[in-house]
Amino acid sequence: MTTVRTSAPAAALCLLLTLAVSGCTPGEQDVPEKGAIVFATGSDLSSSGIRQDLIHAWEKAHDRTVRIVELPDTADGQRSQLLAAGQSGIGGYDVLNLDVAWTAEFAEAGVIRPWPAGLDGDFLGSVAKTVEYDGKVWGVPFNTDAGLLYYRKDILDAYHHGAPSTWDELKKVAAEVTKDYNLKAAHDAAGKKKRPTMYGMVAQLRPYEGLTVNTLESAWVYGGDPEATSFTKGEQVGALQLGVAELKNRLDSIMPHEATAMDETESRRWFADGRALFMRNWPVEYASVARKLTPGKEFDVTQLPARPSDGKRMSVLGGQNLAISAGSKRPAGARSLIEALTGAGSERCLLERGFAATRTSAYRDGPTAPRCPLPPRDAERGGPGAPEPRPDPRTLHEALLAAEPRPRSAHYQTFSKVVQLGVSAFLNGRGDTAIADRLAREADDALGGRGAPTAKRPADDG
Repeated sequence: MTTVRTSAPAAALCLLLTLAVSGCTPGEQDVPEKGAIVFATGSDLSSSGIRQDLIHAWEKAHDRTVRIVELPDTADGQRSQLLAAGQSGIGGYDVLNLDVAWTAEFAEAGVIRPWPAGLDGDFLGSVAKTVEYDGKVWGVPFNTDAGLLYYRKDILDAYHHGAPSTWDELKKVAAEVTKDYNLKAAHDAAGKKKRPTMYGMVAQLRPYEGLTVNTLESAWVYGGDPEATSFTKGEQVGALQLGVAELKNRLDSIMPHEATAMDETESRRWFADGRALFMRNWPVEYASVARKLTPGKEFDVTQLPARPSDGKRMSVLGGQNLAISAGSKRPAGARSLIEALTGAGSERCLLERGFAATRTSAYRDGPTAPRCPLPPRDAERGGPGAPEPRPDPRTLHEALLAAEPRPRSAHYQTFSKVVQLGVSAFLNGRGDTAIADRLAREADDALGGRGAPTAKRPADDG
């Protein structure tokens, strides 16, 4: 489908005759689409390749080709490339795989087009919020994420502890267990049986998006409201400051200082190597931990610890959404592909292969549960199709129900950079407590667009 300017009568005729079939909007003319659907996405971080499998299934069913364009490894690199291509009009992309925090910015920049239909009620409520902005829906949730607490079950069992229910309990258990564990490790080392030093916890504290996520979760523990747009007004006052101070306390008491340089992968390595009792990380790392943890060792996951005021367990919502590029020449095919990738059966496949599904139905058991339409893994090679190691779906579902989106602002990236720089300086001891107060004011300025400017969405053509 190509895009041309039309008169008002022609646009109305297009709308009446083709909207339901092809997603045509005023300004579009119904002509045969040509060429491959160009899908711009970051790497498939799972070990199963499930995204590619679902895309190949759509290709076979529709006798069309999808050309996957892999974006840079970093989220910043992906965002920059997609924005630059969309604003220049030369990217040639049809479907964009976007981080859930980018919806508002990409909509304002005119890089994505509104989704031509509403979302059905099967999508998780908090997940559906991530594609909403300015009273419109801008895409469809693909896969989601909620922060989980990983813990060494074998070690906690040996010390007669279960998974901690609060952050204070976690710090207490971590300090107690690692002290005794390391004393015994030192004794064993004398007998030539060396074990690595065990720290209480690892998390993602390098100055990138992971630090923003950990900061928000810590601020919410101290009464922060995920729906608030200010950190210096009402009940929000003090939440960010207390959250940052709590991160610093964990770092100084139970974490290695190397955590200030850790991302998801590095923190997972420490946990799988037996150097941390607890870890905050995403569900997608579960399979890697299961494969790389020393045989005979056990781990499990649960929701993040609760905040003391009301016992609520909260996590930042992660994941990706699929949107149609504003400059797509193949919007009908793009929509068909997105609908297939986000359907109930596909979401069940994602859940079975290591991702967190965006639909409630994917977590059902029994006859009402959707079926993954793909053959078992390794079936083509005659293998048994062993399932992907994954968290208990019930635990994952509960964590997702309690998760909340990051601030939905077109200026979110500026806000995130402000948080990263300020919190990193505080964690590394390059400022006193006044830095936290200054950070709250600067965060408000960033969310309100009083920091670095962002591109504005062009006026509608009508």
